[in-house]
Amino acid sequence: MIGIDRPKFRELHRAEIDIDNLSSEGYDIVQLKMDGIWGAMTISNGEYTIHSRTGKLKAKNSLREFEVACAYDSKETILLGEYMKGSHWGHKMGIDGNFYAFDCVKRAGVDLRDQPYSTRLAVMDGLLDTETFGFVYPLVSHPISIWKEIWDDEVCKQAYEGLVFKKSKALYHDKKAWARLKAEVEIDYLCLAMGDADPESKYAGQVGSVIGTLTDKVCAVKCGGLSEELRTEFTEHPERYVGQVFTAKGNGWYPSGAIRHPKFLRWRDDKDIDDCLYAQIPEIIRESK
Repeated sequence: MIGIDRPKFRELHRAEIDIDNLSSEGYDIVQLKMDGIWGAMTISNGEYTIHSRTGKLKAKNSLREFEVACAYDSKETILLGEYMKGSHWGHKMGIDGNFYAFDCVKRAGVDLRDQPYSTRLAVMDGLLDTETFGFVYPLVSHPISIWKEIWDDEVCKQAYEGLVFKKSKALYHDKKAWARLKAEVEIDYLCLAMGDADPESKYAGQVGSVIGTLTDKVCAVKCGGLSEELRTEFTEHPERYVGQVFTAKGNGWYPSGAIRHPKFLRWRDDKDIDDCLYAQIPEIIRESK
């Protein structure tokens, strides 16, 4: 398998997104971002392997039961995609074990990374047949003009991780060829305690996080992102805040009741502990009873 470096994403923020500007910069495709593992699927000699972006082998098996011509080539074909392995969200969605391809960077030994993304997509689509390739599906590409509809219907309601905007004319290693817009979520927690800052940091001896939980499901979430002013206040007077309700923000949900990359946002004097419930987690994400 050739080495495949994952492209560096341009990070977008929901409050600042300007689709007209993105379009003028060449972004014309939008795809859903799924809660899976970034994977490189190598196909040759009737077998496939899936490696993570760090090169760790995640899967290996035979393709003999599938009628896929490229599977029997001695020269490698490499697809990139989201591998839905071990994802609670993927399990709830009924897609656990599937591979959702969004790029083809090598076909029968020919490196395609110096070809436009539109060409690579055409090669990928020509390879994949959902009737004969079982667990491998092309990730659907949409025109950028309908991004808001996809965001509202899929990201907000079905808990997809976000959207990825891509330039159809860009080569694989072109800078800013892909731009990522992650979902930002908010949740109310009950403050359990203040967490200590890293003892090796310049904030040693001060508060480094606000630790929160849900009232009907213990999760102990450490929320960072503290300003200098808040850090000082919480260090000097933690007793004023323990037992109070606060809002945290992050980049997605966990079944445990935690959120991804949690940061303290604000105290909520207008809410009480009965607002800090597990029901804030979208139903599609919650743990099965």
